[in-house]
Amino acid sequence: MSGLPASSATLRARRARERAAAAVAEDPSRDVEDVRLGVDLSGSAAAVPPVDLGAAVLRAQRRFTECSDVTALAEELVAEVHDAGYARVLLLETVARSRHRELEVIAAEGDLLLVPGSRLAGADLTRMCPSAVVELVPGHPRAPRLAVWGGGEGVGGARFPRLEVLTASAGAAWRALVATADAARADRESAGARLLLSGALRLAGLGSWSWNPASGVVTLDDRLREMLGLPAAEPDPDLETWRSRIHPDDRGPFTGVEDPAAHAGTSAPYPFRVASADGTERTFLGMSVPLSTTSTSVVQGLVLDVSAGEKSTGELVRLAQCDSLTGLANRSVLDVRLAEALERATPQDAVALVLLDLDRFKLVNDTLGHQIGDALLRQVAVRLEDAAPPGAVLARLGGDEFVVMVPGVSRVEAASIMARDVLRRLRTPMLLPGLPEPFVCTSSAGIAIGHDGTADDLFRSADMALYRAKDGGRDRVAVYDSAMREEAQARHVAEHRVRRALRTDGLRVVWQPIVDLRSSELVAAEALVRLDDPVEGILEPKHFVDTAEDTGLIVDVDTWVLGEVLRQLREWRRDGVGLQVSFNVSGKTLEHPAFAHRLAHSVESTGASGSSLLAEVTERTLIDLSTSTRASLGELRSIGARVGLDDFGTGYSSLSYLDKFPLSFLKIDMSFVRPLGSSDRAEAVVRALISLAHAHGMVVTAEGVETELQAKMLRDMGCDRAQGWLFGRPVEAHRLPSGPIALSRP
Repeated sequence: MSGLPASSATLRARRARERAAAAVAEDPSRDVEDVRLGVDLSGSAAAVPPVDLGAAVLRAQRRFTECSDVTALAEELVAEVHDAGYARVLLLETVARSRHRELEVIAAEGDLLLVPGSRLAGADLTRMCPSAVVELVPGHPRAPRLAVWGGGEGVGGARFPRLEVLTASAGAAWRALVATADAARADRESAGARLLLSGALRLAGLGSWSWNPASGVVTLDDRLREMLGLPAAEPDPDLETWRSRIHPDDRGPFTGVEDPAAHAGTSAPYPFRVASADGTERTFLGMSVPLSTTSTSVVQGLVLDVSAGEKSTGELVRLAQCDSLTGLANRSVLDVRLAEALERATPQDAVALVLLDLDRFKLVNDTLGHQIGDALLRQVAVRLEDAAPPGAVLARLGGDEFVVMVPGVSRVEAASIMARDVLRRLRTPMLLPGLPEPFVCTSSAGIAIGHDGTADDLFRSADMALYRAKDGGRDRVAVYDSAMREEAQARHVAEHRVRRALRTDGLRVVWQPIVDLRSSELVAAEALVRLDDPVEGILEPKHFVDTAEDTGLIVDVDTWVLGEVLRQLREWRRDGVGLQVSFNVSGKTLEHPAFAHRLAHSVESTGASGSSLLAEVTERTLIDLSTSTRASLGELRSIGARVGLDDFGTGYSSLSYLDKFPLSFLKIDMSFVRPLGSSDRAEAVVRALISLAHAHGMVVTAEGVETELQAKMLRDMGCDRAQGWLFGRPVEAHRLPSGPIALSRP
C-alpha cells in the first residue's frame, strides 16, 4: 500500500479485488474475474467466507482514514454497511432546514431509484420506515446521517458489529476531513485577504507599521520602507530607533505605544515629520491603534506621505480631525482629548462632559428638508463656539448630537450654569436660509463630572443624564447622580428578567372579573400578565412593563399574552363558557408590521370567536396614530374584536381624538372612581364621562371599584360594567366565579 489517500474510484476497485481474492482463496477452482463480478461458475451468487469481526472493524477504520475526500468516505461507508447485511443504505445530507426539511442523497447502495444527487423531504424518509437512522456526528448540524433498511446480518451468517461502531469510525474520519478542508479554505481566504489588503494599501499610497511589546521590534512594511528609502535588507528597528527618526516636536502621539490599554480604540489622525534614509525630512499623516486592550497588545499604524506641501498637509489634517459639516472636532479627536484630560484630572480639577441633543431634530429633516437641517446644525455649531468657555473641546458625534468637554471644573454647579447658558443661546430664534421666519430650536443636555475612571464611564453617565432630561420634557438640563445609576441598573435587571421569562416560559396570566353592574353577572375577564422570577417571585407589570416598552420586548410579551388569551377562550368554548376576554395591547405592538397578520391567523387557527376579544389601547396610542397602527386596529375590528380605550383620564383626557378611530368601549381610570362617595367633583366628572361615552356609542367599564357605595353610584349613573377588588382580585382562570358575584371586601 502506497500510503497515499485513496479516491472514490480507487477504493471501490480495490474492495472488489479484495473480495474476489478472498473468495478464490476459499475455492481455487473459481475464476478471479467471475468472483469479482459476484458470479460463480454455475451462475449463482458468489459465496463469501464468514466475516472475522475484529478484522472487519479494523479494515473499515483503515479504509475510512485512507479516504481523500468526503465523497470517497461516503461511498466507502455505505459499501461497508451494505456488506454488513443491510439491504438498502442511504447516506443523506441536510440541504434545507426549513419547516419542510430537505435531504440530499450523497451515497447509496441497494436502491435503484434514489441515486446520489436525489432529494427527498424529511417526511418522505419517515414514510419509508428505515430500520435505523444514525447521525455520523451526533448533534453536528453539517454532518450527514445514515439510513438503513434490513436486519444487518453479515454475509456468511456472521453478525456484523453494531451499526453505531461503524458510523462512529466513519464520523471520526469525517470530522478529520472537514477540519482539514476548513483549514485549507481558511488559509486560502486569509492569503487572499492579505493580498487584497496589500494591494489596497499600495493603491491608496499607505504604508503600515506595527509594534509588538513582546519583541520590542517595529515592523515596517515594504511600502513604508520605500517611503523612507530603507533597503529591504536593513533589519526592522526597535521602538527607540523608530522614534529617533521622528522630529522631537512630533513624538507626542507615540507616547501611548508603551501602554496601548490606556488608548484603546482608534486614535485621531496626527501629522508628524520623519527623517528618511538620505537625511531629508518628510511629512506623514499617521494613525495608530492597539489591536486589543491588554498590556501586551500589538499596536498597528498607518501612514500617508503628505510631503507635497504644507497647505495640502494642513487641509488633510483638518479633514481627518474635524466634522465635515460643522468644522467641530470629530469623535476620534474628542476621545483623545478626553483621555488626556482625565489623566490630568483631580477631585478639585475635574472634567465636565456635556452631551447635547437637539429636540425633535428628525421632525426638522422630515418636514423642512435635509438642507434646512444641515443649516441648523451649522448654526448650532457657531453658537456653541460662542458659548463654550476657554479651553473647552467642542465635538459633533453625528446627527444632532454635540459634546462640550470642559477640563478644570471644580463644582457641578459651574457646569450646570454653563450648560443652561448654552441651551438659552440655542433657544434664541435663528435665521435659516429658505425659511421666511426665524426658527426656534430647543435642546436637552446631560452633564457628568469625573476625575477618575475611563472616558467610556463618563460618556455613559452623561448619556443617562441626557435620557433623564429628554424624559423630563426636553429643553432642560439634567446632572448625573447615583440615583440615575441605580435606575439604570434597575432597568438592566428588569430587561434581563423579561428576556429570561420569555426564554424560559416565566410569564403568567391572571384573570380579573368584569361584571355587569345591572345583574352582577360575570361577563368578561381581563388578562393581566405577571412575571414569575426565580428570585423575587411573582412580579406585577409595574416592575417590568415600562422596561419592556423601552426595549421593544413588549411586542414579544403582548404576543405571548395573546396566545394565552386565545388558548383560554378555546378552553372556555369547549366547556360552554361564553366570557369575553379583555387584554392590553401596546402601541409598539400595533406598530409591528406582522402583528395584524399573526393575530388574524391565530384567531382562525384556534377557532376562537373574534367577538370575544376586547383589545385595550392607551390614549397615547390614539394620539400618535400612525398608518401601521391604524391598519392593526382595523384588522382587529375586521375579525370581530372590539377595540376600547384603557385607563381613560391618565393621559390627555380628551374625547376629541375619538373620531380618529371608532371605539367600542371605554374604561374609566380608578383615579376617578375611588373618590366617589367623598367628592362631589369626582361624581360630576364620572357622570359626564359616562354620558359622553354613551353618546359615542361606547360601553363604559369603571376600574378600581372597591366599595358597595361606589358600585351603587356607578349603577345609578348608568355605568355598564365594573371591575375591582369588590368583585374579585386577579386569579387563575379556574378560580373565576360563575353566575352572580357575591361582593367581596377589599
